[in-house]
Amino acid sequence: MQVIAAVAVSSMKKVIILSFLFILLVILINFCPVVSQWDKSFIIFIQEKLAFLPLWLPMLPDCILYTAMIIIPLLSISVFFIKKRLYWSLLLIYSVPLVTFLINCIIKPIIKRPRPSLELQITTIHPDSFSFVSSHSLVTICLWSMVIFYLSKYCENKIFKNIGIIISIIWILFVGLSRIWIGVHNPTDVLGAYILGLLLIYLYIKIEN
Repeated sequence: MQVIAAVAVSSMKKVIILSFLFILLVILINFCPVVSQWDKSFIIFIQEKLAFLPLWLPMLPDCILYTAMIIIPLLSISVFFIKKRLYWSLLLIYSVPLVTFLINCIIKPIIKRPRPSLELQITTIHPDSFSFVSSHSLVTICLWSMVIFYLSKYCENKIFKNIGIIISIIWILFVGLSRIWIGVHNPTDVLGAYILGLLLIYLYIKIEN
């Protein structure tokens, strides 16, 4: 009983810490103007440092590749789960895009943070929705973190597992960077998505286990 209680307390602490960090970030965004100044400076810094690279590169998460990087893991994992009759896990992984979409639909109208100014958006696509949190980043970190979790849990081929984990991490980081790079999101929008994503993933894994 003491072990169970200790695990429960530890789990609650992690949830509280991640929730606190997310709420703190929301407060800073809304009531600390210097945060927006830092965001702007960081966007400019990234764009200047990466200006030698072609613009189509950061635009990849805005094209069919982004959709493919959602569908491919879902379909691949579905085959495995159906074969192993892991229907609960199948339901969980398919709920990730829906849950993250609904959370975005709730958070963005509440925070109502505007997008970075148009002069920072080095793209022909100018989203008219609110900025916080980055929906691309939230979906990506949640879905691909679950891919990492399932690879670690079920994949016996170490080479395939390690390659899958590396690709997952790179894609998670790249999507967040790309949103800042093309100026459609502030760095704190991406940071907020990552913090919220970690909280959701932690809850998902607790449910799975």
